[in-house]
Amino acid sequence: MTSSSYPVVSVLRAPHTGYLLFTSLVGRLPGAMAALAIVQLVRSTSGDFGFAGLVTAVYVVAGAVGQPLLGRLIDRFGQVAILTVSGILSFLAFTGMALTLEPVPALAVALAAAAGVFTPPLEPALRALWPRLVSPGPHLKAAFSLDAGAQEIIFIIGPLLTVAGIAVFGPVGNLLFAGGLGLVGALAFVVNPAPRAASVRRHPDAAARPRVGTPILIPAVARIAVCTFGIGVPVGALTIVATASEVARNSDGLAGWILAVNALGALIGATVVGIRPLGSTPARLLTACGALLAVGYLPLAATALPTWAYVVAAGISGLMLPPTLGQVFERIAQLSPAAALTEANGWVVSAMTLGVGAGTLVAGAIVGAAGTPVVTWIVVGASAVTAGLALAALPGRAEVGEARSDPAARAETGSV
Repeated sequence: MTSSSYPVVSVLRAPHTGYLLFTSLVGRLPGAMAALAIVQLVRSTSGDFGFAGLVTAVYVVAGAVGQPLLGRLIDRFGQVAILTVSGILSFLAFTGMALTLEPVPALAVALAAAAGVFTPPLEPALRALWPRLVSPGPHLKAAFSLDAGAQEIIFIIGPLLTVAGIAVFGPVGNLLFAGGLGLVGALAFVVNPAPRAASVRRHPDAAARPRVGTPILIPAVARIAVCTFGIGVPVGALTIVATASEVARNSDGLAGWILAVNALGALIGATVVGIRPLGSTPARLLTACGALLAVGYLPLAATALPTWAYVVAAGISGLMLPPTLGQVFERIAQLSPAAALTEANGWVVSAMTLGVGAGTLVAGAIVGAAGTPVVTWIVVGASAVTAGLALAALPGRAEVGEARSDPAARAETGSV
């Protein structure tokens, strides 16, 4: 059977795609390393977990703010300049944060914010390139699903690299290591011809072209962002659910297994839809996929399940995440003006980040107040939020054919 029978294989064989996916994943690693790296560094100095939580929260929230802002600059000035400058600034902020956490904590908090704001927007940048790199239809669907599945690899490798980095470089050096990976990934990404070609196309006429308003003000795009926030809620709550389950079952290491198997389930889901992309349009599929994602988490509400069955349930809960996110990315590519596509993807990344953060925060507060028996209601509540907000993605009549009616969008989605 030829590779054309498997769109994901054709995507990986297309020029630039494998390299861009790999380098973008390297550049995104700080996002999966920073939280644990910061906690371990604070633990080795003041030991104040409250301060560690504050610094981590500042970094995460600042990153959610920075992605659409930097995405807008990319849409205006091209990928090469913005990714290069933001990568350097983020690395310098990581370096300053590592060196000032103990002697000047207030400065470290400010530098954590800078590291987050200047995080290179490699995720939205790559998703803005996919329509240029692969043909529409099954191949583009496979590309977005592959991207969503590969994201899971980051959250498997990131904590392991943090442990290795601390062992080799120490807590301070490990934070520098994390920031360095982000810089290396960003610089490696922009030396590829595809980002440079995209930048050359945009930059010469950037001053002459009328500014495009922020895509988040497009009602359809805003509704997709709301839906994506809902997708992130159970993902964030799972961290607390896994930890609470480990405590309730008195089973050391269970939380790690639950999260790892959940990520494995997501990889399986990404592989399946990469080989056999979903046939319908994202306008029709997104709400259905969101509802299935919500349903997939419900077995975790059955806290009386045997441990092995509960771990299997964690894997099931991850299956629909990449297919659902794949529909999000494809729908955003349809709805956003081509001249604002990177910013639109930045808003989606931020929405997901905030959803994960909200899920973790609320679930942690509930377990802290009521104990582990409330895990069932946390799972049910998080699933209800996902299913409810998935309804926001339902298209209105005015949106039918909206992306097709934009000649500029069609003109700018040719291959590199």
